[in-house]
Amino acid sequence: MDIQYLMRQARKLEKAMADAKEKLAEIAVDGESGGGLVKVAMNGRCEVTKLTIDPKAVDPNDKALLEDLVTAAINAAVEKARAAADDSMAKATGGIKLPGITG
Repeated sequence: MDIQYLMRQARKLEKAMADAKEKLAEIAVDGESGGGLVKVAMNGRCEVTKLTIDPKAVDPNDKALLEDLVTAAINAAVEKARAAADDSMAKATGGIKLPGITG
């Protein structure tokens, strides 16, 4: 087994993973709840980039409902962002499963 070859491959994999992590900010996903009353836009780093709340969802007498809708929309977007990030990292690593890095 050629150790130099393995080291070169490891460096290529490391660079591919670094590039993929950088591109996570470019991935855009959306989550929504309440039939679209609350919408969340998020990138592949699970950072919220936009939150939209329909005025119909704002009831001063039912604050808990709005909180639940926002939570549900964020969780939906996080699920999509993680799946997109896992897919991006899998492509970067050629499908190699790396503990703590890919799904």
